[in-house]
Amino acid sequence: MDHLSEIELEELIADGSGDAGHIHLTGCALCRERLAEKRAIARRLRDAFEGIHAPASLGARIGLAGRASDRLEDGAVRQATQQRGAGRRSLAAAISAAAALIVAIPLLFYLTTPSTAIADLANIHSHNLSESGGFISETDPEMLAAYFKEHLGFNPRLPEPNHGLALRGCCVRHFQGDIAGSYVVATPDGIMSIIVVRRAPQSMGMTERIDRGGHAYWRSAFATSNMVSVKIGDYSYCAVGEISHGYLEDLLSSLLEQ
Repeated sequence: MDHLSEIELEELIADGSGDAGHIHLTGCALCRERLAEKRAIARRLRDAFEGIHAPASLGARIGLAGRASDRLEDGAVRQATQQRGAGRRSLAAAISAAAALIVAIPLLFYLTTPSTAIADLANIHSHNLSESGGFISETDPEMLAAYFKEHLGFNPRLPEPNHGLALRGCCVRHFQGDIAGSYVVATPDGIMSIIVVRRAPQSMGMTERIDRGGHAYWRSAFATSNMVSVKIGDYSYCAVGEISHGYLEDLLSSLLEQ
């Protein structure tokens, strides 16, 4: 199933247009959740801007100053004063706009900050461990591939179940306003999640780079979970778990070799 693009979701939020989009939403719970998430973000931004207003007295003071100057000056002096008054009003408008940005920019930063992305990856892993919210308990690689093909439109790389590795299941979840595929692998060192996202590792706050075998691996951690990410094609494969960075890198390396 092809899901709605970001542009189509934005159009639905802006004016409700797009009959095809509405038809798709009736049969796709994932896109309905994505749309609801985007609408919630839009409401938060709108509320932030609506709550910022220039003081009512500011315009009155500017107007009084302009009228007093008009009575005292004439000709070219009056014209210059009017220009200064316009400049003051422009300055007041700029101050009001800047105040709105002071509120909106931190909010936008919170919604897109790399630390939030790292927390979201850890949260997806936590949900996978609890097998809640649409988790599919399936160990057959072919069944997992069919599930991902239907819900993501492509088949992410899966590790070969050998040497103590075993697939436990998978699910599709939301990540930073987009859809991400994830699956669980049981290893001799513990259980990990592999989360496949359309974000570069650096943009998610992974700043520790390890070069290995001609590929760049990126490390991070959140709470008790270690994380390693590597780019494969257009996607980043993020290994998350209470396992050493080295082991997570080894598993991702096996995916690169496929």
